[in-house]
Amino acid sequence: MKDVMDYIKKNLGLEEESEDEEEKDTIIVPEHSFYEIILMKAQGIPDIEDALKQITEEKNPIILDMGFIENNPEESKQVGEKLKEFRDNIGGEAILLCKQGNVVIITPPEIKLLKK
Repeated sequence: MKDVMDYIKKNLGLEEESEDEEEKDTIIVPEHSFYEIILMKAQGIPDIEDALKQITEEKNPIILDMGFIENNPEESKQVGEKLKEFRDNIGGEAILLCKQGNVVIITPPEIKLLKK
């Protein structure tokens, strides 16, 4: 009879976990207790380079307004190359936040962005 009750409890999810299973639980502690998300308005390519350096060193994401590149195709191309290099070499992410403007969020590899 005990076997039947154990089988029913197990199928209904009422079975108590054994102590061995509790000891196998893994606790994941984040590297940072919190992240500072920085909002920055870039005035030129040096500001972009500083932002990427800060993301790499400090591990904080940056929301970057790059309105300065709207009328300058050469700087726009340079920024695109720098962001591609950052993503390829460092493993970070960069996603355009709005279609009307050049606002981008750039994150270190430790933070993953999900598009929904």
